[in-house]
Amino acid sequence: MQFFIRFVALLLNDVTYLLDESLSKLADIHRLQHELENTEVSNKAELEKQLASAEGQAQSYMGLGNETVYMVRLFTAAIPDAFVTGEIVNRLAGMLDYNLDAITGPKCSNLKVKDPQKYHFDVKKLLSEITAIYLNLGTRPDFVRAIARDGRSYKPATFEKAQSLLTKYVLKSNEELAQWSQLSKAIKEAKIMEEEDDEDLGEIPDEFMGMFTIDYYTFDGRESVD
Repeated sequence: MQFFIRFVALLLNDVTYLLDESLSKLADIHRLQHELENTEVSNKAELEKQLASAEGQAQSYMGLGNETVYMVRLFTAAIPDAFVTGEIVNRLAGMLDYNLDAITGPKCSNLKVKDPQKYHFDVKKLLSEITAIYLNLGTRPDFVRAIARDGRSYKPATFEKAQSLLTKYVLKSNEELAQWSQLSKAIKEAKIMEEEDDEDLGEIPDEFMGMFTIDYYTFDGRESVD
């Protein structure tokens, strides 16, 4: 199992990198295509060169990214325990939330490009794959809590938007749509509990602040203070 967990960590590194690069290149293509539509642009040759480079990179990254997301979906269905351990579950939650927001949130319009199939980009299929990973782990309390703790990308509104898109455009069964709704509710509740716990803890008393300073210097590689 430890070997497989190391494999999962590497797999998450790959999917995080590939999707980040893929969506970044698609945003570049969107921008360059828009700029080239301006017939008065003076540096057309340079923009076309940049576009060709971005297109080649997008094709490579997106093709590999699709395959890696597919692998994560298969593995989370077959061996879910490996994905809800230690740091793995937090990294997975962050990756999923970030990309779900990227393809459904306010900035998703930056991914609209001409002939997306040319770049192996099918946003409906990608949304279906990503949400399937959520559902594969949706009954695991550790996974639900990890999503709720993700202060960077988790937003209830993103899950609501995904629900709408899944209902309208993605071929999901009624059972899967119900599961997504239940998962969204469970994460919301976990988030509320997390915030209430933080409020109960309150601020750290001044007399304890020195202890954290000592730990900081110790872990920073400096000489600790006794």
